[in-house]
Amino acid sequence: MKFREIKQHHMPAIISITVLFIMDSLAFYCAYLVTENMGSEFVGIKYPFRVFIFIIFLIYISKRYNPSPTVSRSHESKTIIQLIYLIGIVYICYRIFSKSISIDKAQYDLVFLHSFIFIDILFRLLVRSTQRYFLTKGYGGRATIIVGSGEDAFNLADEMNRNLSLGFVLRGYFNEYESIHMSRYCNYLGTPIEIKTYLDNHNINEMIIVLDNHEHEKLLQIIGKFNLYDICIKIIPDMYEAITGQVRIETIRGLPLLNINPDIITEYQLFIKRSGDIFLAITALILFFPFYLLIALLVRMSSSGTILYKQVRVGLNGETFVLIKFRTMFDDSERTTGPIWAEENDGRITPIGKILRKYHFDEIPQLLNVLWGNMSIIGPRPERPKIIEELVRDIPYYPRRLKVKPGITGWAQIMGVYDRSVDDVHNKLKHDFYYIENMSILLDLKIIFMTLWVVLRGGGH
Repeated sequence: MKFREIKQHHMPAIISITVLFIMDSLAFYCAYLVTENMGSEFVGIKYPFRVFIFIIFLIYISKRYNPSPTVSRSHESKTIIQLIYLIGIVYICYRIFSKSISIDKAQYDLVFLHSFIFIDILFRLLVRSTQRYFLTKGYGGRATIIVGSGEDAFNLADEMNRNLSLGFVLRGYFNEYESIHMSRYCNYLGTPIEIKTYLDNHNINEMIIVLDNHEHEKLLQIIGKFNLYDICIKIIPDMYEAITGQVRIETIRGLPLLNINPDIITEYQLFIKRSGDIFLAITALILFFPFYLLIALLVRMSSSGTILYKQVRVGLNGETFVLIKFRTMFDDSERTTGPIWAEENDGRITPIGKILRKYHFDEIPQLLNVLWGNMSIIGPRPERPKIIEELVRDIPYYPRRLKVKPGITGWAQIMGVYDRSVDDVHNKLKHDFYYIENMSILLDLKIIFMTLWVVLRGGGH
């Protein structure tokens, strides 16, 4: 379970996660008591706190702290058994081979292992059953709205109303006009234009978009407009071709839905990524400091103006920040034109600026942006607010790109895609979305090595 998903849920989600953690802790303690009461031979054998932390961490990364009421209890039990048993056996073998324990005392570890699995599964079944019981009584459901009124829409509404344990509390639907069939299952809330006002005034957790196949453009507009809200946006599979490669499938009791805005990476991956960003930024700034001074001197001597160029860019979740880089254009080069696309043989670029851009040396000061937390080493390139306003008008789903922290380099950059027009952005977005949906530490490492190769052969512009 990820932090943004908790925000997209509600207080019952936080309570569920807290209870699951408490149950896992109690299971660990109860298993310890069971083993301790086996006999006098166990006296003096203690399980360190790090063992408990490690078990909790394993449960977390296997996504077993999911507050969703639709979690399969049998699948969850199977996952707990496989995960803990496998790791437990490896841990016991390690203790035996390292001579931390003798083979005869390993039986106590086995008793502890099986006791924990049994008690933990029992506790979790109790939590999940209690969770579903409250849902059937009308407590703890997720406030949901539907956009659309076709056959799929009222079939979906009927399913939600009949199966309260799915966890949906249907507030109503939005459509261009009121539908007699749809109004049998829930209230008509207004036209799609009124969705924003409704969301601003009501606490909604889920938006399920059920439009006809020919309404793809409207679908993208809705997704682009509400993508950064703390709500889960889902669509039905019939519209998958509209945003192929940008979603992940979720099945709820045989009801397939496509989740438009799941978290990209888990918190521990985010921690590793941030730690890597800080380490690489500090290392690069220290090792190549004399080289940076040389570049600063060349920029100063080549043309009048400041050494560093500062510009407002749009970052994570649409928040603006000041990006810094070595100046590569003549001073005040956009005074009369305003923000425009860079061209291949741009007359605004200084002679030294062409070299800096060719080898991406102008991006070096952005290592400070990385340290300040505005950027990451790897991620989509940040754009200026004015240009983003134009892009959002032409590309309704562009705001999805703002769901990850921008980077100094990224998948689109190493693929040789640069922004010179809106058409280029369309092409670049395919690569940016590929990175967003496949984001991982291994992919970041691959991009870093490929970036080094691009820099060495002068693949910039």
